[in-house]
Amino acid sequence: MNDWSDGYITNTEYTLHFYPFLAPLAQNTALLLSGNAAVDLKADYTYCELGCGHGYTTALLAAVNPQGRFWGVDFNPSHIAGANRLKAAAAIPNVEFLEKSFAELATTDLPSFDFIALHGVWSWISAENRAAAAAFIYSRLKPGGIVYISYNAQPGWSALAPLRQFMMESQRHKTEISPAAVDDSIALAQRAAKIGQGYFLGNPASLASLESLLKAPKNYLIHEYFNRDWTPFYFSEVVNELKASKLGFACSSDVVEHLDQLCISAEAIALLKDQPDPVARETIRDFFRNTRFRRDLFSRGGRKLAVQERTDAVRDMRLVLARPMPQANMQINVPAGSVKLPDVPAVAIVEQLAKGPATFAELMQNPVLAAVGGQQVFHVVMLLIAGNAVQAALPEAGGDTRRAAAARFNKAVLMQPAGLESQTLASPVLGNGVTVQRLDQFLMVLEANGTALTAERILKEAAARGVQLHQTTGEAGAVPSGTAEIETLLDQYHTHRLPAYKRLGLIG
Repeated sequence: MNDWSDGYITNTEYTLHFYPFLAPLAQNTALLLSGNAAVDLKADYTYCELGCGHGYTTALLAAVNPQGRFWGVDFNPSHIAGANRLKAAAAIPNVEFLEKSFAELATTDLPSFDFIALHGVWSWISAENRAAAAAFIYSRLKPGGIVYISYNAQPGWSALAPLRQFMMESQRHKTEISPAAVDDSIALAQRAAKIGQGYFLGNPASLASLESLLKAPKNYLIHEYFNRDWTPFYFSEVVNELKASKLGFACSSDVVEHLDQLCISAEAIALLKDQPDPVARETIRDFFRNTRFRRDLFSRGGRKLAVQERTDAVRDMRLVLARPMPQANMQINVPAGSVKLPDVPAVAIVEQLAKGPATFAELMQNPVLAAVGGQQVFHVVMLLIAGNAVQAALPEAGGDTRRAAAARFNKAVLMQPAGLESQTLASPVLGNGVTVQRLDQFLMVLEANGTALTAERILKEAAARGVQLHQTTGEAGAVPSGTAEIETLLDQYHTHRLPAYKRLGLIG
């Protein structure tokens, strides 16, 4: 039997992460805001993630979107075994995990899909496997269906791709790549960079890139840099590969990319307007952004919304404040820097959404916002979405079912005896995942067990359980050593983050 890995590293498991752009509602929101028709989430729908890894994203999305039926596919048996354990622990009835290669899917009995997602796959598999994935999309995507594809992009990798090749060459004599081998390849590249000749002299940014690699998890680096197949693509190349699947580009899944003024200069915008071909225009735009990674939505037979149709859809769009925002000097971070939001209407929008989810039409009943006008309010709402401060929310109908499923999922994740590897919990309001720092997860566990959240008790429980109370997400940050620090963190938790968790349904 041939090596089943087909050049993909399997001796080291991939990192366990959640990818919010894969959520059906998040994709629908990007489509709507760009003026494209979306999939009807009120009806039953089907969703398939190709290359689902540990299945964490697929399982979470299934838990908080019970009206959908989900499939996750990965050819690594250890990934699928772990995904099925999570499915059982969280009692998720509407998800199936398959240990299959893309080629094997051609003979697998599966339904047609409304959504097909490939995250972190396209650039890391062979041309033959891309063709198999494209053939699956051709045969299994419904008319009007949506495909999400992320990939390493050019021209952003043009200067750094040789650095990846250098590290690969230094380990070519090895049959398996271990974390120690990754360290050796980085150390060798650092020595070469300090010599300062040839490529390293002409690409001084390579040394800074090496420094950043030292901070990344080794299993991520192994899968990102050391697979046999690794190809960054120009946007136009991906479009051409997907034409055979009857796909057309709809938009970026990242809303900030819809707003050129937040990403590139006015001069660049003017130049792009002179480009008549939309594929060429999008490809040239990547040169101004020096794009290294793209998250694109393609559709089969997709259509643009009529003006009134889009207006009606926007009015019905339900919104929720996803994170705390200051009441003064509101700013969002964007690729071009930071953008100061106008106090009117931004403060009124944030204040109203802080009370709970509201549709755009309900927002416009606010006298302050009504006086500003719908067009300006929509512009600020779109900026807030682009800055990840506001997100689209699912309809109130079906909320009880989603809350029960999310509670089961979050309990299964939080109560893992070995500790939580993921920093994402399920939100029944968003139909998506929410990043929750490890300190807050620990506090949630204590509260769920009926433990009073006092500084003394928290320190005692942390010591008993061997938990390090990092102030940040756990990858860096000081460890509180006394009750005063704990009390400060508790105050921040109750004042800022806990209200957001309640709004998003993570806590009842």
